This record gives sequence, C-alpha cells and structure tokens, in this order.
Amino acid sequence: MAIKLIATDLNGTLLHADQSYNQPLMREVLAALRARQITLVLASGNEYAHLRDLFADSLAPNLVMVAENGASIYRDGQQIFDGSLSAADVDQFVSVDRHQDFLRHTYVILTGERASYTELGAPQQLIDAAEAYYDNLQQVESLATVDDRIKKISVSTTPDQAAELVDRLNTYFDGRLRAHDSGYGVIDIVAANVGKLPAIQWLAQQQGLTAANIMAFGDGVNDVPLLQFAGSGFAMANADATIQAAAQHVTTVDNEHDGVLKTIQQVVLD
Repeated sequence: MAIKLIATDLNGTLLHADQSYNQPLMREVLAALRARQITLVLASGNEYAHLRDLFADSLAPNLVMVAENGASIYRDGQQIFDGSLSAADVDQFVSVDRHQDFLRHTYVILTGERASYTELGAPQQLIDAAEAYYDNLQQVESLATVDDRIKKISVSTTPDQAAELVDRLNTYFDGRLRAHDSGYGVIDIVAANVGKLPAIQWLAQQQGLTAANIMAFGDGVNDVPLLQFAGSGFAMANADATIQAAAQHVTTVDNEHDGVLKTIQQVVLD
C-alpha cells in the first residue's frame, strides 16, 4: 500500500548532533513528497517555538509538527490539536507529585504556550543545557505561581536511571498522567492520551489512513511504539542495537549523513 504519511523523530534521527540538518535536501524531499500528496511529520519532545525556528527555512504545506511529545500538533503555523494538561493535573503535580521522594531532587521544567518555567536555584549547567532546547526559559520562585497553559512537564535525571524512573512514574500516576522517556536523561510527563504514537494515529485518522500508509523513523526507546505501529518502521543506523532489533528495517546511513532524507528518496521517491 502506498506511503502517505512519514513520521520522523528529530534528535539522533533527522537532526545531526549539532542540531543542524541538510536544508537543501530537506526542501527537495518535501517538494517531491508534496507532489505525491505525502505528509512529512516532525515528531519531537521539543516545544513548538523551538521547532518553528529550527525549520523556518523548510516550511511547506505538507510539513506537520508534532511538538511537546504529542501535546501539540501544528500545520501551516496553525494548531490543529491541543493535548495540554488540565489545570488540576498541573496543580496536583506541582503541589503533591513533585514532592514525592523519587522526584524531590529532580530538575523540573513546565512547558507552556507562552514560555517554559523552572524554579530558581537549578544548577547553571542544567540551565545552559535546557536553553538550547527551550527558546524562552524563565526562572521563577515557585512553579505554583506559573499562569500559563501547560503542554508538558519535563523531569531531568541521568540517562541510566531514566527507564526505571519512567516505570516508577507510570506506576505512581496509575493512568492519570503518562511519562515518556525522551532520551538523554529527560522524561516528559503529558496527559494520559498524549504521545508520539497517539499523535500519528490522530493524524492518520484525520486523513483516512491505516498503519500500512505510514513510514516512521526513530533512534530511541520512546520511538519504538511508533516504529512497530507503522507499516514501514526504520530504526537509525546509529540507534542502539535493541532499538534496531525492535524495528522492521534499519537505515543504511546514520543521522550525521542524512539517513532519514536519503532513505525517503530511495524507498519512496525513487
């Protein structure tokens, strides 16, 4: 069955290590996909403002951005899906959840519509690292004072502890919220019905597509459900062996050599 929707992760997948990508090739691929009525979806844990700025030179009518781990979906600069956390969920997290022993010493960022927020006192090293991904990171005295529509809650830990903390969070939330391992020691907490896979399933439903019409690319644990759902799922050549084993296919070249775009050219556009 013909591919009509292609979803790709960003960090470690479409993007090079320095957050760049092959812009001329990206524009060429997007134009060729548009001629075939194929949508390219950028699926990321990053906030929408960061994605919008990063891909400002590659915008196209058939480019869709899934931001904040599925909490927001944008097409042509317009939000078409809003999976923001409820005010009650945010209040519960800030006032109760984050004070549990296993979260008390973690670094927390709330990502909102207008800005992202963390409390004063976070180590400068963490602030510097976060500012590379959050375009408007504000430090506040208390997260309880934040007045914004919150898309997701990010919790930082060490990469080797992330999987265990995700399991612990999801056991603790018991379906109230959902924690996703976003890689590099960052865990994103979103509404229970939100995630990369639900976002792609929602887009497919809007277009009347099935899994057989979908191609997907990823390199991390949080990409596996999407790679296994898609009719054609590609793990990156640079992905861990466990991720490659979970996917149907592996790209022949890695993210540093434009593995996503070149695979699309070879498999879909050739």
